[in-house]
Amino acid sequence: MDDARREEARRLRVDPGLSLSQLMKHFGVGSATLTDWLRGIEPPGWTRRPNAKDDLRARAVELRADGWSVNDLAAKLGVAKSTAYAWVKHIPLDADSERARRKQEHAALMAAGRWNDKRAERDRRRAEVHEGAAAVVGDLSDRDFLLLGAAIYWCEGAKSKPWRRLDRLTFINSDLGLLALFLRFLAVCGRDKESVHYRVHIHETADAEAAADWWARELELPRELFRRPTIKRHVPATKRLNTGPDYRGCLAVSVPKSRELYWRVEGMMGAMAGLR
Repeated sequence: MDDARREEARRLRVDPGLSLSQLMKHFGVGSATLTDWLRGIEPPGWTRRPNAKDDLRARAVELRADGWSVNDLAAKLGVAKSTAYAWVKHIPLDADSERARRKQEHAALMAAGRWNDKRAERDRRRAEVHEGAAAVVGDLSDRDFLLLGAAIYWCEGAKSKPWRRLDRLTFINSDLGLLALFLRFLAVCGRDKESVHYRVHIHETADAEAAADWWARELELPRELFRRPTIKRHVPATKRLNTGPDYRGCLAVSVPKSRELYWRVEGMMGAMAGLR
């Protein structure tokens, strides 16, 4: 008997297309029994509750194809970002679409505008600090240059070791300001620019002669006193950042017959450090 009722329920579900509640009332059975009887049969179209967001989902798919981001979709359609993502996650964002390109250009323009203001303020403040710091320095005496020169040499210059005596001054650096200060130190010590030797240390990919010309011009050095440059060979495993037109290597300043001057530097550093 149950088989006959099951077949009748399946027939009525299809034609005339009764709902579950109508069938349960007709046969006097519960939803579990009826669900088992109707397994595999699609419900009638009229019983399906329409999804109020079906039109929004379809619109989201269309806009996604035009290059809309999930954030933009959520704002445009008035839904949560998670909902917008669930609707279009199967459609990758086309970064080459016209809309995506316009958004990228707009974002870059806005960022540039914000950073231009910040850079201008930073540069203004930097110039202000530089001016105040320069006022603090004021005029330097010969004694000032002696102490400063000794300090920067002890930081950057070649020094004697217990296993290798090197009692002469050789200062190498890539910073124009430090080199200018060291030359001022030498001048106070009675060694002019014509009494020392210069050598450029530079990578083989750069123009050594052009670099030597630049150092000679910036520091007002005799170009004929520049010795053959020391070329640094390329190491493929090293990722170099000091490249481009502003790369001019390092300049080495060698002071002949400077043993006693080296000892003076040793003595001044010992006194400043409280070791003498």
